[in-house]
Parts: sequence; structure tokens; C-alpha cells
Amino acid sequence: MRPTAVVTGGSGGIGGAVAAELRGRGWQVVSLSRREGCDISDEAQVRGAFGGIEHLDALINCAAQLIKAPILELTAADWDAQIDAGLRGAFLCSREAFRLMREDGGSIVMVSSLSGVAGAEKFPGMAAYVAAKSGLAGLAEALAVEGRPHGIRVNTISPGAVDTPMLRIAGVEGPRLQPAEVARIILWLASPESAPLSGSNLRLDPADRAT
Repeated sequence: MRPTAVVTGGSGGIGGAVAAELRGRGWQVVSLSRREGCDISDEAQVRGAFGGIEHLDALINCAAQLIKAPILELTAADWDAQIDAGLRGAFLCSREAFRLMREDGGSIVMVSSLSGVAGAEKFPGMAAYVAAKSGLAGLAEALAVEGRPHGIRVNTISPGAVDTPMLRIAGVEGPRLQPAEVARIILWLASPESAPLSGSNLRLDPADRAT
């Protein structure tokens, strides 16, 4: 039986690279994104999307949204949209993954950001995005504890600038990672090769890359 993964935000960016890498290695991939007809902040839609899955080996939470605006111009609706996409959706999908993995175990990977790491450089106009990514890393730590008795591993990866459309919205300059580079590390976290790692947050700073 082929291993099965759910990838949120799988229609582009890091999520798209992850989905492509998984398929290239023989995985069956269920990709969830608004572009593909699933709003992962909608509880009923998430339950429906997971309802047809009998066995799940990995969940990769890549979905995020960035609406750049200084705090005095940030609307409550735009705040909610970013928290919903980046944090509420990860909670809803992780809960469904736990239901599927609680007998045989599995791996959940949260794709956070250096923006969500305490002490890392922050950029103006990204308060909601930073809050969502920080919350995602905290959620992963909590779920790693709950998952341990069930053989469910939960880890976070926090890349810095990655060459995606979202980075162009952020307007961040300087060294950047490629989505495929990040995807390969995510696959390692999702696979049994990274056992028994759980509750960890891998930080990827493109400025630290060896040349």
C-alpha cells in the first residue's frame, strides 16, 4: 500500500513543492487549498475532505495567507483571514489527522517561519502573519505531547525567506531558499527516517547556507 499524505496549501509555493516531491517518491497525495475547492478554516469542509481517507501517514500543514498592512490599517477581517488560514486550519486538519493516526501512528509537520520564532527579525505590516506562525509552532509543541502515546510525531520547520509569491508580497530582500530545498527537508520530517524526532522546530535561515 502506498503511503498517503495530506498537504494543505498544496496548490503552490512550498506546499506545491511538497506535493510534487511526495508524488515523485510514490506517495498518494491529497492536496487541500481554496484553489482546489477546500477552505481548511471551514470545519465541515475539513471533515468532508478527510472523511474519504482510510489510512494517513503524514499531514503537512503548509497553508498560510499574508495580507500586509500596518496595525493601524489592519482590519479585523484581514486579521481573521490570516489566523484562519495559518492556524485554525492547521488545528482542524491536525484533529482529523489524529483520528486517523491514533491506531498506527504517523507524522505531522507544521510549516511555520522564522517570522514565528522568538528573537528572529520581524518586518512591519505582518503582525497577523507573525501571530499565526508563532501559534503554529506552539500548537506543534502541544500536539507532540498528546501524540506521543499514539506514535504520532509532530514537528515544525521554520524557514526564512523562500522564493514564493508570498515572499514578493512581503517585500523581503536578501538571500532566499528555494521551495524544493525546503520540501526535501519536510519530506524527511514526514518520513520514518526522522524517527524518533518529535516536538522539534527546525530553523532554516538562508543567510546561514554554506557556499
